[in-house]
Amino acid sequence: MTAPIRHLAHFSWGTLRAPVDDPQITTFAEAVPRVNSRAEASPGFVWRFGDERPPAEEAGWPLFDDQRIIASYSIWETPEALKAFVYQGSHGAFYNRRAEWFDQDAPRGYVLWWVAPGHRPDITEAWSKVDKLATEGPSDAAFTFAQLAPAASSGKL
Repeated sequence: MTAPIRHLAHFSWGTLRAPVDDPQITTFAEAVPRVNSRAEASPGFVWRFGDERPPAEEAGWPLFDDQRIIASYSIWETPEALKAFVYQGSHGAFYNRRAEWFDQDAPRGYVLWWVAPGHRPDITEAWSKVDKLATEGPSDAAFTFAQLAPAASSGKL
């Protein structure tokens, strides 16, 4: 078996309906460690950033001035592995209930991009991919599941 040429990086963010310590967010907040544990045990999982809401000073992103905004980023072997985790199992069950905890009219979204195996993106890289997707649209450098760029044609990292 040959080593993968690329891994898939994922960054997502959403705005909670209330602060994370508010009772209406309790079910979601209490499930995060369990769901993260299941992610780490999922087929195709490679790595995830351990802090669910990077501090604004690290992120350099005004979005994080709002304490209701949380984010996560991770690395997966394939898009199929990430999709299976996101849309099925325990994460899928919580994803289907996202309107209970997340403000659907507030900042939210995700971006995907290819990375070399072993690479661990920081928040600056993740933000640059969000910006690239927002300003230039989907490309080999930043995309979504709907416009998945092939790993083999992703060119320079």
